[in-house]
Amino acid sequence: MKDLKNKVAIITGASGGMGRVISEMLADKGVKLALYSNDAPALEELAKALSAKTEVVYKVVDVCCECEVKAAVEEAAAKLGTPEILLNLAGLSIPAKIWDMSVEAYMTTMDVNVKGTFLFSKHFANAVNPEVGGQVISIGSMAAKRANGNAPLYCTAKAAVNMLSAGMAIQFKEKNVRVTTLNPGGADTPFWGDRPIKRENLLKATDVAEVMEFVLTRESRVAFSEINFESFFMM
Repeated sequence: MKDLKNKVAIITGASGGMGRVISEMLADKGVKLALYSNDAPALEELAKALSAKTEVVYKVVDVCCECEVKAAVEEAAAKLGTPEILLNLAGLSIPAKIWDMSVEAYMTTMDVNVKGTFLFSKHFANAVNPEVGGQVISIGSMAAKRANGNAPLYCTAKAAVNMLSAGMAIQFKEKNVRVTTLNPGGADTPFWGDRPIKRENLLKATDVAEVMEFVLTRESRVAFSEINFESFFMM
Protein backbone atom coordinates (compact mmCIF):
# COMPACT_ATOMS: atom_id res chain seq x y z
CA MET A 1 0.00 0.00 0.00
CA LYS A 2 1.39 3.38 -1.06
CA ASP A 3 1.76 6.26 1.37
CA LEU A 4 0.03 9.38 0.03
CA LYS A 5 1.67 11.84 2.40
CA ASN A 6 3.06 14.95 0.66
CA LYS A 7 1.76 13.97 -2.76
CA VAL A 8 0.13 16.80 -4.70
CA ALA A 9 -3.48 16.31 -5.79
CA ILE A 10 -5.59 18.48 -8.06
CA ILE A 11 -9.32 18.13 -7.40
CA THR A 12 -12.08 19.60 -9.54
CA GLY A 13 -15.58 19.93 -8.14
CA ALA A 14 -13.85 20.02 -4.77
CA SER A 15 -16.56 21.88 -2.87
CA GLY A 16 -19.40 19.58 -3.91
CA GLY A 17 -20.78 16.93 -1.59
CA MET A 18 -18.57 14.15 -2.90
CA GLY A 19 -15.63 16.48 -3.53
CA ARG A 20 -15.63 17.75 0.02
CA VAL A 21 -15.57 14.26 1.54
CA ILE A 22 -12.77 13.14 -0.77
CA SER A 23 -10.78 16.33 -0.11
CA GLU A 24 -11.13 15.77 3.65
CA MET A 25 -10.01 12.16 3.29
CA LEU A 26 -6.88 13.17 1.39
CA ALA A 27 -6.10 16.03 3.78
CA ASP A 28 -6.17 13.54 6.66
CA LYS A 29 -3.51 11.56 4.80
CA GLY A 30 -1.26 14.58 4.37
CA VAL A 31 -1.85 15.09 0.66
CA LYS A 32 -1.19 18.63 -0.57
CA LEU A 33 -4.37 19.88 -2.20
CA ALA A 34 -5.18 22.15 -5.13
CA LEU A 35 -8.93 22.65 -4.85
CA TYR A 36 -11.01 24.01 -7.71
CA SER A 37 -14.74 24.51 -8.16
CA ASN A 38 -17.29 27.13 -9.24
CA ASP A 39 -18.70 27.79 -5.74
CA ALA A 40 -16.57 30.54 -4.19
CA PRO A 41 -18.03 30.60 -0.64
CA ALA A 42 -18.06 26.80 -0.24
CA LEU A 43 -14.59 26.49 -1.73
CA GLU A 44 -13.11 29.13 0.56
CA GLU A 45 -14.72 27.56 3.62
CA LEU A 46 -13.40 24.11 2.68
CA ALA A 47 -9.90 25.37 1.95
CA LYS A 48 -9.68 27.20 5.28
CA ALA A 49 -10.88 24.11 7.14
CA LEU A 50 -8.35 21.83 5.46
CA SER A 51 -5.42 24.24 5.68
CA ALA A 52 -5.05 23.25 9.32
CA LYS A 53 -4.14 19.74 8.16
CA THR A 54 -2.16 20.25 4.96
CA GLU A 55 -0.99 22.74 2.34
CA VAL A 56 -3.89 24.03 0.24
CA VAL A 57 -4.31 26.28 -2.76
CA TYR A 58 -7.73 27.02 -4.17
CA LYS A 59 -9.43 29.07 -6.84
CA VAL A 60 -12.77 29.36 -8.60
CA VAL A 61 -12.22 27.83 -12.03
CA ASP A 62 -14.44 27.30 -15.04
CA VAL A 63 -13.51 23.74 -16.06
CA CYS A 64 -14.65 24.52 -19.62
CA CYS A 65 -12.21 27.41 -20.09
CA GLU A 66 -8.78 26.19 -21.18
CA CYS A 67 -6.90 29.30 -20.12
CA GLU A 68 -8.33 29.02 -16.59
CA VAL A 69 -7.59 25.30 -16.41
CA LYS A 70 -4.02 25.75 -17.64
CA ALA A 71 -3.42 28.52 -15.10
CA ALA A 72 -4.89 26.40 -12.29
CA VAL A 73 -2.60 23.44 -13.02
CA GLU A 74 0.42 25.75 -13.30
CA GLU A 75 -0.49 27.38 -9.99
CA ALA A 76 -0.76 24.00 -8.27
CA ALA A 77 2.67 23.00 -9.55
CA ALA A 78 4.26 26.32 -8.64
CA LYS A 79 2.90 26.50 -5.11
CA LEU A 80 2.69 22.85 -4.05
CA GLY A 81 5.09 20.94 -6.31
CA THR A 82 4.70 18.69 -9.32
CA PRO A 83 1.22 17.16 -9.27
CA GLU A 84 0.91 13.38 -9.04
CA ILE A 85 -2.87 12.99 -8.67
CA LEU A 86 -5.76 14.44 -10.65
CA LEU A 87 -9.32 13.81 -9.52
CA ASN A 88 -11.91 14.86 -12.09
CA LEU A 89 -14.99 15.25 -9.92
CA ALA A 90 -16.69 18.22 -11.55
CA GLY A 91 -19.98 17.25 -13.16
CA LEU A 92 -23.65 18.05 -13.38
CA SER A 93 -26.96 16.75 -14.63
CA ILE A 94 -29.90 18.70 -16.04
CA PRO A 95 -32.89 16.34 -15.97
CA ALA A 96 -35.43 17.02 -18.72
CA LYS A 97 -37.27 15.43 -21.57
CA ILE A 98 -35.26 15.59 -24.77
CA TRP A 99 -38.05 17.53 -26.51
CA ASP A 100 -37.89 20.17 -23.77
CA MET A 101 -34.09 20.35 -23.54
CA SER A 102 -32.41 23.47 -24.86
CA VAL A 103 -29.20 23.36 -26.87
CA GLU A 104 -27.60 25.43 -24.10
CA ALA A 105 -28.48 22.75 -21.53
CA TYR A 106 -27.05 20.09 -23.83
CA MET A 107 -23.81 22.03 -24.25
CA THR A 108 -23.48 22.69 -20.53
CA THR A 109 -23.99 19.02 -19.67
CA MET A 110 -21.43 17.83 -22.19
CA ASP A 111 -18.93 20.62 -21.52
CA VAL A 112 -18.78 20.32 -17.73
CA ASN A 113 -18.67 16.53 -17.66
CA VAL A 114 -16.56 15.78 -20.73
CA LYS A 115 -14.69 18.92 -21.79
CA GLY A 116 -13.72 19.66 -18.19
CA THR A 117 -12.30 16.15 -17.80
CA PHE A 118 -10.40 16.52 -21.08
CA LEU A 119 -8.93 19.93 -20.26
CA PHE A 120 -7.72 19.12 -16.77
CA SER A 121 -6.34 15.75 -17.92
CA LYS A 122 -4.50 17.43 -20.81
CA HIS A 123 -2.78 20.01 -18.65
CA PHE A 124 -2.10 17.55 -15.84
CA ALA A 125 -0.35 15.29 -18.35
CA ASN A 126 1.82 18.22 -19.42
CA ALA A 127 2.72 19.01 -15.80
CA VAL A 128 3.45 15.51 -14.49
CA ASN A 129 7.00 14.18 -14.10
CA PRO A 130 7.17 10.88 -16.06
CA GLU A 131 10.01 9.67 -13.84
CA VAL A 132 7.64 9.86 -10.87
CA GLY A 133 4.37 9.13 -12.63
CA GLY A 134 0.89 9.77 -11.38
CA GLN A 135 -2.77 8.89 -11.43
CA VAL A 136 -5.90 10.33 -12.99
CA ILE A 137 -9.23 9.27 -11.54
CA SER A 138 -12.42 10.52 -13.15
CA ILE A 139 -15.90 10.13 -11.76
CA GLY A 140 -18.19 8.46 -14.25
CA SER A 141 -21.47 6.94 -13.20
CA MET A 142 -23.48 3.76 -13.43
CA ALA A 143 -25.66 5.98 -15.60
CA ALA A 144 -22.99 5.42 -18.25
CA LYS A 145 -23.86 1.72 -18.17
CA ARG A 146 -27.65 1.89 -17.98
CA ALA A 147 -29.98 4.32 -19.70
CA ASN A 148 -31.90 6.59 -17.35
CA GLY A 149 -35.10 8.06 -18.73
CA ASN A 150 -34.85 11.06 -16.42
CA ALA A 151 -31.44 12.24 -17.63
CA PRO A 152 -30.39 10.77 -21.01
CA LEU A 153 -27.86 13.55 -21.64
CA TYR A 154 -26.14 12.89 -18.33
CA CYS A 155 -25.92 9.20 -19.27
CA THR A 156 -24.40 10.19 -22.61
CA ALA A 157 -21.88 12.53 -21.01
CA LYS A 158 -20.74 9.96 -18.47
CA ALA A 159 -20.45 7.30 -21.17
CA ALA A 160 -18.19 9.74 -23.00
CA VAL A 161 -16.11 10.21 -19.83
CA ASN A 162 -15.66 6.44 -19.67
CA MET A 163 -14.47 6.19 -23.27
CA LEU A 164 -12.25 9.27 -22.96
CA SER A 165 -10.62 7.75 -19.88
CA ALA A 166 -10.14 4.40 -21.61
CA GLY A 167 -8.32 6.11 -24.45
CA MET A 168 -6.26 8.22 -22.07
CA ALA A 169 -5.24 5.09 -20.16
CA ILE A 170 -3.49 3.88 -23.32
CA GLN A 171 -1.87 7.19 -24.22
CA PHE A 172 -0.89 8.22 -20.70
CA LYS A 173 1.26 5.11 -20.22
CA GLU A 174 4.07 7.00 -21.95
CA LYS A 175 3.74 9.63 -19.20
CA ASN A 176 3.81 6.88 -16.54
CA VAL A 177 0.29 7.89 -15.51
CA ARG A 178 -2.45 5.41 -14.63
CA VAL A 179 -6.01 6.37 -15.55
CA THR A 180 -9.11 5.03 -13.84
CA THR A 181 -12.82 5.73 -14.10
CA LEU A 182 -15.00 5.19 -11.04
CA ASN A 183 -18.65 4.52 -11.90
CA PRO A 184 -20.65 4.79 -8.68
CA GLY A 185 -24.38 4.40 -8.50
CA GLY A 186 -26.38 7.21 -6.95
CA ALA A 187 -24.81 8.72 -3.83
CA ASP A 188 -26.48 10.77 -1.12
CA THR A 189 -25.11 14.23 -1.90
CA PRO A 190 -26.61 17.63 -2.79
CA PHE A 191 -26.29 16.57 -6.46
CA TRP A 192 -29.93 15.47 -6.37
CA GLY A 193 -31.35 18.85 -5.35
CA ASP A 194 -35.05 18.49 -4.58
CA ARG A 195 -35.58 15.49 -6.85
CA PRO A 196 -37.67 12.79 -5.12
CA ILE A 197 -35.46 9.83 -4.27
CA LYS A 198 -35.06 7.46 -1.32
CA ARG A 199 -31.78 8.78 -0.03
CA GLU A 200 -31.51 6.03 2.56
CA ASN A 201 -31.04 3.56 -0.30
CA LEU A 202 -28.15 5.44 -1.90
CA LEU A 203 -24.43 5.09 -1.49
CA LYS A 204 -22.76 7.49 0.92
CA ALA A 205 -20.10 9.90 -0.28
CA THR A 206 -17.74 8.14 2.11
CA ASP A 207 -18.28 4.90 0.15
CA VAL A 208 -16.98 6.59 -2.99
CA ALA A 209 -14.08 8.13 -1.06
CA GLU A 210 -13.07 4.71 0.26
CA VAL A 211 -13.03 3.19 -3.23
CA MET A 212 -10.96 6.14 -4.45
CA GLU A 213 -8.53 5.70 -1.56
CA PHE A 214 -8.17 2.03 -2.45
CA VAL A 215 -7.23 2.90 -6.04
CA LEU A 216 -4.83 5.67 -5.02
CA THR A 217 -2.94 3.53 -2.52
CA ARG A 218 -2.23 0.53 -4.76
CA GLU A 219 1.35 -0.01 -5.86
CA SER A 220 2.31 1.48 -9.21
CA ARG A 221 2.30 -1.93 -10.90
CA VAL A 222 -1.48 -2.20 -10.30
CA ALA A 223 -3.85 -0.41 -12.68
CA PHE A 224 -7.64 -0.29 -12.75
CA SER A 225 -9.34 0.78 -15.96
CA GLU A 226 -12.75 1.19 -14.36
CA ILE A 227 -14.62 0.19 -11.23
CA ASN A 228 -18.40 -0.11 -11.23
CA PHE A 229 -20.20 -0.12 -7.88
CA GLU A 230 -23.56 0.82 -6.44
CA SER A 231 -25.81 0.51 -3.43
CA PHE A 232 -26.95 -3.04 -2.78
CA PHE A 233 -30.44 -1.64 -2.24
CA MET A 234 -30.55 -0.02 -5.69
CA MET A 235 -29.42 -3.06 -7.69
